[in-house]
Amino acid sequence: MKPRVSIIVPVYNAAPYLNQCVSSLTNQTLKEIEIILINDGSTDDSLAVCVALAATDDRIRLIDKPNGGVSEARNDGLRAAVGDYVGFVDPDDWVDTEMYERMLSALTTAQADICMCNYVKESKEGTVPVLMKQTGAIEKAAILDDIVANVIAKPSFRSGETDIMGSVCRLLVSRALLEKENIWFDKEVAFMEDLLVCVETFLKCERIAIDAGAYYHYRVHDSSTVMAYKPHFHQRQKQAFAKLQELLVREGKAAELATRLANRYIIIALLSLANEAHKDNPVSFREKIRNIDKILADDELAATLGKIDLDAVESRKKLELNLMKRKASVTLYFYYSVFNKIKAALGKG
Repeated sequence: MKPRVSIIVPVYNAAPYLNQCVSSLTNQTLKEIEIILINDGSTDDSLAVCVALAATDDRIRLIDKPNGGVSEARNDGLRAAVGDYVGFVDPDDWVDTEMYERMLSALTTAQADICMCNYVKESKEGTVPVLMKQTGAIEKAAILDDIVANVIAKPSFRSGETDIMGSVCRLLVSRALLEKENIWFDKEVAFMEDLLVCVETFLKCERIAIDAGAYYHYRVHDSSTVMAYKPHFHQRQKQAFAKLQELLVREGKAAELATRLANRYIIIALLSLANEAHKDNPVSFREKIRNIDKILADDELAATLGKIDLDAVESRKKLELNLMKRKASVTLYFYYSVFNKIKAALGKG
């Protein structure tokens, strides 16, 4: 039985979560699937769990390899995949059992290359569905304005504006499209690798089907990447931003998306400031302030901030952006120290 859908799961030190994750896949109502587990040099019991799971269902294929990062693991999964369509699931998450049957049906009905669904944020505080405003079939022109732009950043910093999480885990994608356009995950990028693949794939397709269901369950916990301290975060985010710029220039879309790129650049600075103030940052207070000074000394950031109408910004963001414009490093450090504690207490990413 040739699989209709290949589901790629990159695995690194995820032993406590693998049974729930893989069970949600083997129990899919769509039976014509293959599940590709890529053990990426795990140092916990993940490999043993993967071996045991593979023995229970002949649709599970296991690739064991030295650690090379999530992008390389997903690329290995893509090279091994034989399904007509490809989905991605992270090993600490899980999906509803009807996810791939419903997404395949929506994609086929719309004659689309891609189907997107909504997701559910799962934290210790409870379950929160995160829903897109867009529904139905999105055609070529609207893909840029309604999807790609909102994946890059919110339209503004006003209250109530929403963006779209640029994660491949909410997608079902034509494998033929990925092969035709030679789309792969960039191994040189440590952050935003999902977003880059999403943007490139969206720009290359003719139609996207939006399934209104919230099928993907995204687990937020203390060891989640989104919650953890990340060394060299600002440098790596700027590297990924440069790749995003290059992609949009290559596709002739940089001018149309200039405002969203500017907003993304500010978001990178905001996230980098919060990362410097993270409780697990091991460097001294003096070094943290020096690092914050470097972030704020960026001329491109200053020029971008200078173009924002702060009167149109929600109150919390207005405070943050004002402090950034004033280069108030110490105040920003203490602000984000408190903000991080509140965020951790609420279990939010």
